[in-house]
Amino acid sequence: MKPKKIIMIIILIILVIGIVFIFVNANNVAEEKISITENNSNSETFATNELPETTTEVKEGKIRRTNQKVEPDMNNILEIKDNFFIEQTNDIYYNLKDYLGKTVKIEGFLFSYSDNDGEICYSIVRNTPGCCGNDGLAGLDIRYDGEYPEVKTWVEVIGVIGKDISYDAEIPAIQVTSIREKEEGTTFVTN
Repeated sequence: MKPKKIIMIIILIILVIGIVFIFVNANNVAEEKISITENNSNSETFATNELPETTTEVKEGKIRRTNQKVEPDMNNILEIKDNFFIEQTNDIYYNLKDYLGKTVKIEGFLFSYSDNDGEICYSIVRNTPGCCGNDGLAGLDIRYDGEYPEVKTWVEVIGVIGKDISYDAEIPAIQVTSIREKEEGTTFVTN
């Protein structure tokens, strides 16, 4: 193999590992409050309610939820599709201020995790390449005031992009206005 190709492959592997690392760390620093900005000026805060289960094991903890309704702009929806799923969700992470208050439609499977404070958070994710094959995840956190479907259920979510603030880091979180179960789609994405 030519040295240029080897160098390009190494750079690509490092880039993928870096993106997965950033996504995992961004999800681990989520906090109790979500604020959403509509038109980059009006800020609202969403509180939490209690629920004692997570995906992998039962734990005592709070589940992060919204308790206010925000109407999505159904005439202007950013649809995150199979192609460029990783790139679109990463762009929302890296350029959050450009997406705040925008309506988004995303499909994936429901995933939950406990943050550093033991609070239970939910995300819509898909499997991605990682350091050891198919061991990465890409997606966005969600907050919902209703009952979440079972974890690992394929769902379609429509909502408005807001943000979590934790340790001076902002991460996107969709305030869900609609969540429905669907037939499973493409669970593994590469771009």
